[in-house]
Amino acid sequence: MSERKRSTTNNRRRKKRRRRSRFPQLLLTICILVLAALCLVFLGRTFFRAVGNSPAQTESVSAVSQSAEAGADQEIPEEPDATPTPEMINLTEDMIHTGDLILVNSSYPYDFAANESSIGLVNIRGSQSFYYQVEKTDYEVAGRMLPSLDQMIAACDAAMGTSETGITSAYRSYDYQQNVWDTTSEQNGEDYARAYVAVPGYSEHHTGLAVDIGIFYSDGSQGSFSESQNAVWMDEHSSEFGFVRRYAEDKVDITGIRNEKWHFRYVGLPHAVYMKQNNLCLEEYLEYLGSQTSAENPLTVSTSSGTYSVWYTSETSIPKPSGDYQISGDNIAGYIITVRV
Repeated sequence: MSERKRSTTNNRRRKKRRRRSRFPQLLLTICILVLAALCLVFLGRTFFRAVGNSPAQTESVSAVSQSAEAGADQEIPEEPDATPTPEMINLTEDMIHTGDLILVNSSYPYDFAANESSIGLVNIRGSQSFYYQVEKTDYEVAGRMLPSLDQMIAACDAAMGTSETGITSAYRSYDYQQNVWDTTSEQNGEDYARAYVAVPGYSEHHTGLAVDIGIFYSDGSQGSFSESQNAVWMDEHSSEFGFVRRYAEDKVDITGIRNEKWHFRYVGLPHAVYMKQNNLCLEEYLEYLGSQTSAENPLTVSTSSGTYSVWYTSETSIPKPSGDYQISGDNIAGYIITVRV
């Protein structure tokens, strides 16, 4: 064999040996890499398990779970009522015996104590808005009705074309009424007195809301109001000013007092208008209000000055009416609420 061939053969053998020696090293490297990858995967899973089971996350999950369970068991609260609670008014026992609509007659006496602070007496002569005759200069009336009295007298005089309408009697104290009773009984007998004069303590004149109307001539003498045109006008128009002719001939069996064309009682608006329109005396009107009206079913009365709702209640606490309102006792057992609507 030649030298050249021998050299070529040897080179080939060396290359084969090198290839054989590299293979185990490559296999070992691959195994190490695979083992390292498996270790990384194992360590990653262990780490994420630890994080997933941490106390903070456990508590958070537990709180959410408990909240959900509580929400399921707990009732959803109802929304509060949007209607506001009304302001209430307390009505006292004394208020039953005060006001423009109190009934004073042989069955229901006037309560002087209950009215002491509210009657508000004023001297007619010193407080009248224009001059008209007053039989006695010390005559008084409840101040709240004097403006209406002035207006009624002025309107009557204007309609008659004279200045003869005046006052012959007004507020009377218990002692004054006692004197009237005694004098009338002595002069005309007790039967006559009972027909025309109230027993002391049971007179409308105690209220300061009642007056007797008279005719006064320019020479100082007095005429008969009952036979005058002034009486006719007053009977027809007094209600427009809040007054009623208190003792009419067709109501004697109810009022217990004989026909008195001169005696007028202030009850205010709209009550006087309704009483006149329906021919009711005060006893009848209060009975109607007490039996037929309530806050849910009021009486509606329209007058030239406006429309009113009127009702009776015996409750001692009521929602405050909206707008202008007045409360009067009936001097029996309850209250009359009047609201201008």
